[in-house]
Amino acid sequence: MARSVATIQTQIQTQLVANLAAVGITLDTTQWSKRSILRALCNTFAVCAAFIEQLMDVLQLSIETTVSQAAAPSATWLQLKMFLFQYSSTNPQILQLINTVIQYPVIDATLQIITGCSVTSSVSNEVVIKVAKGNPFVALASGELSAAQGYVNEFGAAGIKYTVVSLNSDKIYINANIYYKGQYSAVIQANVIAALNTFLQNIATTNLTTNLSTNGAVKISDIESTIRSVTGVNDVVLLNVSARPDSAVFSASVNLVLNQTLLSRQLLPIAGYTVQETTTGKTFADSLNFIPQ
Repeated sequence: MARSVATIQTQIQTQLVANLAAVGITLDTTQWSKRSILRALCNTFAVCAAFIEQLMDVLQLSIETTVSQAAAPSATWLQLKMFLFQYSSTNPQILQLINTVIQYPVIDATLQIITGCSVTSSVSNEVVIKVAKGNPFVALASGELSAAQGYVNEFGAAGIKYTVVSLNSDKIYINANIYYKGQYSAVIQANVIAALNTFLQNIATTNLTTNLSTNGAVKISDIESTIRSVTGVNDVVLLNVSARPDSAVFSASVNLVLNQTLLSRQLLPIAGYTVQETTTGKTFADSLNFIPQ
């Protein structure tokens, strides 16, 4: 980042004083008059240096912008691009080729509706992009989904087939014994449930989060870590964990943990994102047992 003229001038003067002192010459810059040649020279060099640094900042920003928008064969890049998708039901958002970069002529953050995205490769040269909107996540409407498919077709790499999918969320059931410090009894349930909901939301929300998973995977070890990280929790024992797509009933759920036995270390949601089980009597409030110590 470019320094100010005043900052550069001060640094030049400080170095000048030090260099002269090294050869036995004392220079007091506080005694310089406004007509001092040395003061004028320091200011001139400072102005030139500041101008050069500003030009370098402009060049760096241009390079970084071009690189960030250039096509790259990575799941995280595709995920980021989908978060930049814009949709309006009254004003179609059309990509244009501007300075060799495919982009929107006008960036409008209020039209960037996608808040959840996961990317998976199904077979060779085929990529499935699963998206959702809102918080909590919901599936895109048909018009929004069609626009999103057209959007990725515009900038996608040649030779690769991209399929954009938006489904209602997968549901996860977590039955666990949670041991906690008794003084947290008034807030422990709400805090643990909030932590789990945030964890599930973050998995497909941003590619900058530490919970990043470009395929939306939910790991059993991460569930345990999330619960253990809540203030007041001493320990957790996962008894049963199962999951299902939204279209399936609870009894058709696939077991990940059954009777404390690990059957599968992670869930790969069909929708690309997961929320807590919504079946009556099976929500987090019903299935998490809190035991004071």
